[in-house]
Amino acid sequence: MHNTQLADISQAGLQLAIQEIKEEMFDTPECDYTIAKLLSHCGQFEAAERHIDEMLLKWGASPDVVTLTEQAYADMAALSTADTVPSTSHTAHGLSYFTPTAPTAVA
Repeated sequence: MHNTQLADISQAGLQLAIQEIKEEMFDTPECDYTIAKLLSHCGQFEAAERHIDEMLLKWGASPDVVTLTEQAYADMAALSTADTVPSTSHTAHGLSYFTPTAPTAVA
């Protein structure tokens, strides 16, 4: 039960941090990018990817938004592969990013 309480506290802290970012940066593409980066840093890659997708839907494909989106996927790739050695390339919305694969056994 102690681990559940810590997870709840961590989730609550993450939500407070996201709210603080929204209050400081207002509703901008840079705000959405920062939130996606925070989610990635917290290991919540699926939530980060959803946030990036929502950012594209909300702000469109202007050059600035595309640049932020590419950077967000690059950040996510770097963070998701930091703990694993091999990775596999994927493409979403025309942008390449990497996701970890299971490590292979060494003979």
